[in-house]
Order: sequence, then C-alpha cells, then structure tokens
Amino acid sequence: MTNIGNITCTSLLIGSAIVVGCFLFAPAQVHGQGSGSLGNNAVYNPSGSCCIGSSAFIDAYEIFTIKGYADICDTVYKVLQPSGYSAAVIDARGLSGSALKCTKGSPWNESGNYLNKPSTILLPAGTIQISTSWVLPNGTKLIGEGTTGAEDISGIVLPTTIQDSGSLTSGAMIQFGDSTNCPSSVCTGISVDHLVLDGDNQTVTGILNENAQDSSYVNHVTLYRILGTGLSIGANPFGGSAQNSGPYENINYDTGPSGVSTSTCASINGLGSTHGIHGLSCVSPPDSQTAILLDSSNNTLRDVRIVGFFDGILVGSKAAAHSNVLLNIFGDTTTGGSRPPVRVVHISNNGNPVTDLSIMGVNNPLGGPNGEYSIYDDLTSAYLIDSYVAMYVIGQSKYQGFSRYTTSPNAATWVFGNGKPLGGCPTGSLYSCIGGAGACPNGSGSAALWGCVSQVWQPIK
Repeated sequence: MTNIGNITCTSLLIGSAIVVGCFLFAPAQVHGQGSGSLGNNAVYNPSGSCCIGSSAFIDAYEIFTIKGYADICDTVYKVLQPSGYSAAVIDARGLSGSALKCTKGSPWNESGNYLNKPSTILLPAGTIQISTSWVLPNGTKLIGEGTTGAEDISGIVLPTTIQDSGSLTSGAMIQFGDSTNCPSSVCTGISVDHLVLDGDNQTVTGILNENAQDSSYVNHVTLYRILGTGLSIGANPFGGSAQNSGPYENINYDTGPSGVSTSTCASINGLGSTHGIHGLSCVSPPDSQTAILLDSSNNTLRDVRIVGFFDGILVGSKAAAHSNVLLNIFGDTTTGGSRPPVRVVHISNNGNPVTDLSIMGVNNPLGGPNGEYSIYDDLTSAYLIDSYVAMYVIGQSKYQGFSRYTTSPNAATWVFGNGKPLGGCPTGSLYSCIGGAGACPNGSGSAALWGCVSQVWQPIK
C-alpha cells in the first residue's frame, strides 16, 4: 500500500494479474501532487506509478489564492510560463472581485514578454477590466459564462464581461493572433465564446481577425459600447488573413446611447472567402452611417437585423465583392427630417467590381415614404422602396451593363414562362417564352422574346 497525499494506492494479486487501485479517503481539497503541480485538478498514471498531477486541467483560483498573484491575467500568465503547461485547460471561473482586472498586461504578455502557447481559458462571471489588447496565440480558446447572466461563486448573476478600463483608446480589445507569432503569419483554432466585450464608449475594435483561419470563430458574443468596429475580419499587409475562418454566429452589436457616425457593426475586407456571419444584430442611435461593410468575396450574411444605421449592408465600397449571398436581412430603422435616406442593402458603384450578388429576403417595414429603401443599387440605378423583396440577383457585367433578376414589380428584370406575358410590367424588363411554337401569339405569328415598353409588353423577336 502506498500513500500519496490524500490518495491510497493498493496492489492486489488476482490470479496471475496485478491490479492497482487508488482510493481518495478524505474529502479535503488536494493543493498539490508533487513539485510544480499546484492547481492541477487532473491526475494520471505514468509507467505504473500512481496519481501524478497533470497539467491538462489547472485550477487558477487555487494558484491565485496560494501564490498571491496580482490578478486573473497575471495568474494565467504564470500558469502558462512552465513549458509543460502548454495546451492546458485553465479554469479561472472561481476568481471574482478585485482579481478581475489586468494590471500587468494580458494573460499572454507582461513587460513585452509574449507567451505563444495555446490553451483553453474558462473565464468567470463578472467584469474583467483590461488596459491592453488581448492578442490570442495560435490554438487559444476563450470561453465565458454567458452574455446575459451566469451565477458566480457568490451567487450573483452576472455575464462574463471584458471591459476596456479606459486606457485602451484604440486598437482591438481581442485580436486573433498576429503576423509575428502566428506560424507563417497564419494561425488556426482561435475562438471566443459566450461573453460580452464592453468598449466603455471608446473608439476601439471589439474583435480583430487578420491572421486566424481554419477552425477560428466567434459564437454568442455581445459587443457593447464599442464606437469603432465591433467585428473586423480582413487581411494584413504581412501576408496573413482570416480566409476560411468562421462562422461568426449569434453576435449582438449595440453602441448604447453614444454611437457616432463612424461606428460600424462588422466589416469583411479583402479576403477570398469566410464561412460567413450568421445571426447578427446591429443596433445604434440613428446617426451611425454603415452597419456592415462587405468588401470581400464568397461570403454569406444570414439572419441580420439592423437598427439605426443609414446604410445597412454596404457592398463593394472599398474592395471587389464577388459571389456573396445575403439571406434574411431585416432593416428595422427610421429616418425623416434632414437625415440621409436609409438603405437596408446598398450596392456601391465606387469602381470596385461587384458581381454575382444574390439577395434573398430583404425587409424594410416603412417602405419608402421618407426615403427608406430596401435595396439601393448604384450599379444598375435601381432604388427599391418595397417593404419586402424576396429576391434580387446581380450577375456579371456585360456590354457596359449588368444582368439582373428580381421579384420586385418596381424594377426591370428578365423572366420566363410558358405563355404570352400578361398585365403591366416594369419598363425595360425582358420576357422569354419557352412554351414552344405558337405558345406566345403575336397577331399572325408568335414571339419568343418580349420587352416592356412604357409598362406594356411588346414582342421583340
């Protein structure tokens, strides 16, 4: 029989086999299992020995309490310093009160010494105040207790909030890797889950991703009082980019009462593709210009709600935008007086190519009396005040024009059918008769192609 702390290990001979059993015989908390194992909540059995502390799962509260480190960031930094603690799960959910601040830097950077080590960090309920950017290393995961409320160790219901203390007046609150520490400027597997970022009315970026690609995502995050860009996805000049990252899901952006004209909910710029933004709410007082900047190709924006911006989704204003899909876009917004018009989806004609754009389901409930547009298309000069547009598709540029299809009765389109076109039509529309010879009669003959002139169908050929 062998005693290791509060654990007893016994060897039994059963037949020809030796069975080793370990028993915890006292309810007291284990505060150490050998040199360097403080806070290790997991144990393992190396080479026949029993119950050695494992660095796979570490209790940061125990280490903070016994070692007397400065705060939550300082504790996580000290945990990551030993080489054996890379890729650990660090449970900081027991920390609260005055421990929830970062006085020496970030969990990975103190006095300019950056720890480029992956880990999964479980953050506590409560407000963590930061004064420098959190640059997450390759393979790092941040997981909070929630965005609407979780119970801390005192029984108080709080969300997990990372708050700018007022010192971070520019840059990003959370950054996914950087060009120096990501392998070949490309990180993978960085994520942020179930927490709130509070910018404290500073012109900062909430989450910046210019380096993390596959398996890097954001889920269930609230971006509050961030007067810069809430979520910025792009590329950097050193070769890194956020290509193939995402999806970015269940994100709420709210400037609070102090939104400014430059406040932006989300931006995707200069990428080949992402896995899209799915489930996004953008709320600002009615003086912010653009909610979402889409200047990239091969992305999906789905289930988006926009409140209080003049431009909801602005496509192609800064860079080319090809093969994007917008699904279920709701523009719950108002205008009036001398304010600019409200445009739920605004397609730019700013010299950057915009092609193969598919829009399905755009809603603006006011429908135009004060300058509210569901779709504002500068490419083809189509400005739709419809309260709902089921489909609007822009194709390729050809002969100094664009192919276009829409279900709106207020814009020219190209449709087809088996019989002769009937009723009124938007001037400039085309109709292809595919019903065979004689299906679309025109006097003594039949026409396969019809055009709308002065809102009346006329045979062409």
